[in-house]
Amino acid sequence: MNDLFVTKTGKSEEGGRFLTLIIYDIVDNPSRVRFSKFLQSYGVRVQKSCFEAYLTNSQIHKLLKSLGRRINKKEDNVRIYVLTAHGKVYNFGLCDEPFYEDVVII
Repeated sequence: MNDLFVTKTGKSEEGGRFLTLIIYDIVDNPSRVRFSKFLQSYGVRVQKSCFEAYLTNSQIHKLLKSLGRRINKKEDNVRIYVLTAHGKVYNFGLCDEPFYEDVVII
């Protein structure tokens, strides 16, 4: 697979990881619980149906490949935003500081 997530200079973001936002709308409750547990192996929950993760290209590709068998394509929706360049995240209101590990369990 091509290295899709590089900056205009051809280099990946600092440390080779990209801030990745995963947002989902899954209709079935048991499926939604399973999906959120799956996403916990990638990053941290920042809202009820939203996770943030710092992922490498290979981790992003693995995540994308595994989505097809984890959702109902006729009812569910998953959006993944890979933030590149000098993106910033601003938070207002109650927020715990996320803890990011370099280990991803799949």
